[in-house]
Amino acid sequence: MKRAYLTFDDGPSSYTDRLVDFLCSKNVPAIFFVHGENMMKEHYFPSIVRAIKKGIVIGNHSLNHNRASEIGFEEQIRQIIEAQKLIDRAYHEAGRDHAPRYFRFPHLDRGCGNAHVIDMATVEEQYRDYVRDLFWEGVRIETKEPPTAGQIELKNSLQKWFIQNGFKKLPTPGVIFPWWVNSELSEAVDSLVTFSTSDWMMGPRHAGKGQLKTTDALKNKIDTDPWLNREDSAHIILMHDDRDPANEQREDLLTITENLVNHMLNSNFTFLEFKET
Repeated sequence: MKRAYLTFDDGPSSYTDRLVDFLCSKNVPAIFFVHGENMMKEHYFPSIVRAIKKGIVIGNHSLNHNRASEIGFEEQIRQIIEAQKLIDRAYHEAGRDHAPRYFRFPHLDRGCGNAHVIDMATVEEQYRDYVRDLFWEGVRIETKEPPTAGQIELKNSLQKWFIQNGFKKLPTPGVIFPWWVNSELSEAVDSLVTFSTSDWMMGPRHAGKGQLKTTDALKNKIDTDPWLNREDSAHIILMHDDRDPANEQREDLLTITENLVNHMLNSNFTFLEFKET
């Protein structure tokens, strides 16, 4: 049995209610890392309250989708705080006393650009190519220029701020890949991933621009990844809640998500619950 934690970035959207209903119908737990700006939309905020009531965990994905390496420390902190206020309010309206403090950076840009999510020197040499490709092929890269000393300091300062302000590592016991536990990946307070479905390549903003252009191509990525198909460690899967109902000429991302989740369930995956701490 392959075990995985399922995470979604970029919601809420016009399809969030349907996504939640689909996951619940399959008994699949998940965490949604949400944009504060999306939550501020009057017709989207109730979807997050509803998701909480149905057992979905809500994490912070900043106020908008700016890259930390571009906006700097003060603006990034402001956006985290404003987004968390909205999440706290949603948990209160859902009748929950406690809102978790989990964060994932937009674009996985932790301050050094998303081509350098972590310091690769912390990864054992035999695993570096895989970990590099995990991010270079799994997220949208703007530049592969090495980080500056200032960007490294920004990344470290943000980690310190998380600790000082009650943010916690996403509870994912069972993730024991050697390239995870022995590297910066496991040390990060913000929430990282062990596998990206690359479903964003078929989302409304990027459709047709990435290497993977069909649902079958995304399924093939799942089937052929050498680490994803191991059973000795749990996995942290990245998907997206990023819908565009106005575009009826292509398969919407909700249908793609349903197909990918069903494919994984049929491929002997079980999805694990996040035990909030």
